[in-house]
Amino acid sequence: MNITTKSLDHHGIVAGFYDFLEIGDVIDDVMPKKGPHNLPHSIVVKAMVLNALGFTDSRLYMFSRYFETLPTERLLGEGVKTADLNDDIFGRTLDRIYDSDPTELFMKIVLKAMEKLQFGTQLVHGDTTNFSLFGGYENIDDSPAIEITYGHPKDGRTDLKRFVLSMITNQHGFPLFSKSYSGNASDKETILESMQRFKENFHFPEDIYYIADSALYTEDNVKAMGNEMLWISRVPATLKMAKELLNKELMMEEGSDTRYSFYEHLAEYGGIRQKWVLVRSKEMQKSRLKTYEKRLKKDFKKYKSEIKE
Repeated sequence: MNITTKSLDHHGIVAGFYDFLEIGDVIDDVMPKKGPHNLPHSIVVKAMVLNALGFTDSRLYMFSRYFETLPTERLLGEGVKTADLNDDIFGRTLDRIYDSDPTELFMKIVLKAMEKLQFGTQLVHGDTTNFSLFGGYENIDDSPAIEITYGHPKDGRTDLKRFVLSMITNQHGFPLFSKSYSGNASDKETILESMQRFKENFHFPEDIYYIADSALYTEDNVKAMGNEMLWISRVPATLKMAKELLNKELMMEEGSDTRYSFYEHLAEYGGIRQKWVLVRSKEMQKSRLKTYEKRLKKDFKKYKSEIKE
């Protein structure tokens, strides 16, 4: 009798948590199985989740190779074979996800997870990133799909087209909202749109604070948020009022952590009264002073050399 063994590795934990959160039930409810393929979409998505932990850079037709050394029946269910996990079944599932609105599907999964975990939410963090893609990606006229196009690269690859991903997480880093945008979408617009859509679909018993970087802080966005949303953001130093405040001699108040001192300032911007907090870091001051001294020495050598010539 021949006996072979296959290692679960970390995949067993992920597969178990996928089942615990009842993600498969949500997917089967939104995307019931149709057609002659053997596997329901919930199993295919589970396979995608496991695949995302170590085989993300390979082509879709090579997907099944990832599971050749894994106990597929233990991870995905009785009767599931490696041969079932082919590019055709993954393509069908991806098409169904698109037709079902990925953002709506993601939010339904999150709502189910929140029922199971009960972790509570008081702070939500919104941000965007973008992903470089290889290929032509010609756009189809009148298509509702996002546009894979050139934009502002965060990886420095200006030669590649890309798409933008906006995500909102809670204070524990648990993702609550995700939406894709065209590669040239503006962070200033997508971050607000994501927060507004999140607010429409999620309701909490306690007040929620929305946190984002300076991309959120524009006059139009502040007006749009009004007094109905509680938010925390970074005021751009390019703003006239911010420049004036930074140039003033201020009486900074030392915090409980003596490395930091603070100054509170009541301001009005976009028609909304708000509190600005100026923070001074002793460590940052030391770092900036070192940078300034290095630059000063470099400039001194340069000018000294020019004078000799």
